[in-house]
Amino acid sequence: METKESLKLLHSISGHNGAIYDVVFNDGFLYTTSADKFVVKWDVSKGEQTNFTVQLERSAYNLDFSPVSNLLAIGTNNGGIHVIDTVKREEVRWLAQHKAAVFALTYCQHTERFYSGDKDGVFCAWDAKTFDLLITLPFNCGKIREISTSEDGLHIAICGQDGYIRILETGFFNLIKEFKAHKEGANCALFDGDVLYTGGKDAHIKKWNWKEKELLLSIPAHNYAVYDLIFIDGKQKMVSVSFDKSIKLWNAKDISIIERVEFKNKGHRHTVNRIAKISEQSFATIGDDRKIKIWSL
Repeated sequence: METKESLKLLHSISGHNGAIYDVVFNDGFLYTTSADKFVVKWDVSKGEQTNFTVQLERSAYNLDFSPVSNLLAIGTNNGGIHVIDTVKREEVRWLAQHKAAVFALTYCQHTERFYSGDKDGVFCAWDAKTFDLLITLPFNCGKIREISTSEDGLHIAICGQDGYIRILETGFFNLIKEFKAHKEGANCALFDGDVLYTGGKDAHIKKWNWKEKELLLSIPAHNYAVYDLIFIDGKQKMVSVSFDKSIKLWNAKDISIIERVEFKNKGHRHTVNRIAKISEQSFATIGDDRKIKIWSL
């Protein structure tokens, strides 16, 4: 049963002139990347654009931020990764290891590394301070849609277009678990200790004991592909977004629905691409409608 409305829209922000592909939060600010070839920084409390922008020659699908070194990594559609010093406001590195579009880019504070994955299934790990390349692994899994890190940074989950989840340990990057999670492609994953939640192109959210490769729950969660998952409210609740244009709030334990947000109740008009957690009580969503929406419980 869907309960009464519990998500409140705080801000709906416009400014990009194209679909917004990715969003990351740090210290009161959001960074977004868009089809308009701009990366923009936004003030969350004011719901306004700041004077920090990066103009790119190509569209970038992903970005992530290291608060330790104030470096913003931006993965582009030709495989290049821009590394921007946000304090000095200058590009400090241009990484050309990937030969195809970068679709996954993740910073891990525990290991002080960035992880990247591309359209051809190539995975790279980078030192987050120097951007020295630590390893390149070709998984031949089609597009890597997301690389998720465990809470302690000891494991990562690689979400492949072939529907497989591959779990690597981050000491030597050995593949320790591999299982078919979704029929048509694994898009996102979320660690909770021995449990892993996954979202797929098959519109399902699944709950696994990843160490045993055991499926615990499988829910037909959306009408179309699930694109992103986050925990809020101390992992009591989970948020999902989808190609079906909706945002859904779930009870994390049993993946039961709490609330569905669509365009008619202040949601997005088009596909919702990603979520950025702001706090245990708030998050931002971005979509093809060029909007950033900030929500609170």
